[in-house]
Amino acid sequence: MLSLSEPLGNEFEYDNKVYHIDLAFDTVLRFYEMLDDQRLDDPEKIATAFEMFFNQPVKDANFAVTAFEQITKYISMKPYGNDDEEEDQQGVARDPRRLYSFKQDAEAIFASFYEQYGINLVHEQGKLHWDEFKALFQGLGPNTYFQRIIDIRTKDTKDLEGEQLSKVIQAQQFYELDVNKSQAAKEEQFANFGEILKNWAQ
Repeated sequence: MLSLSEPLGNEFEYDNKVYHIDLAFDTVLRFYEMLDDQRLDDPEKIATAFEMFFNQPVKDANFAVTAFEQITKYISMKPYGNDDEEEDQQGVARDPRRLYSFKQDAEAIFASFYEQYGINLVHEQGKLHWDEFKALFQGLGPNTYFQRIIDIRTKDTKDLEGEQLSKVIQAQQFYELDVNKSQAAKEEQFANFGEILKNWAQ
């Protein structure tokens, strides 16, 4: 995790040896994309991740598994809200729908970084560390393109009606993530559509 008093993590120690690891933001994003690839089984994902981060093929299975577990834990660390998982175990329901996708929202994220920070993420590939990217990503302001999309996706429609409700629902459907287009999501959309027709009929 990003620290103002410690160097960024770029090394991994295993069996009393120190290895350089590639934690550029684009490497980590490719890693997350790879995890969603249903064509790969778990051993293949571990081997692929090892090659991504260490730029060499797997020779030691135990090394690969250890690295996979520790690097996954490291890149998912966050400064706040680390008790979310504990709350889930206590029965607090969490929304299973994703709010964003690094892949599907790539253009919006690119535009927002350029708009707010003047950073061209294409030019930063292989250079911008994941910890730096994550901090900047979490700091994107409410008026950036990406955060406006998030606001649309999370907007509560229960107190809306008529044309206002119709516009919000249409925007939510337009920006809906592919991964959330499950049967449950489709049923909800039909229910909202029925509400629109009801309001128009009044």
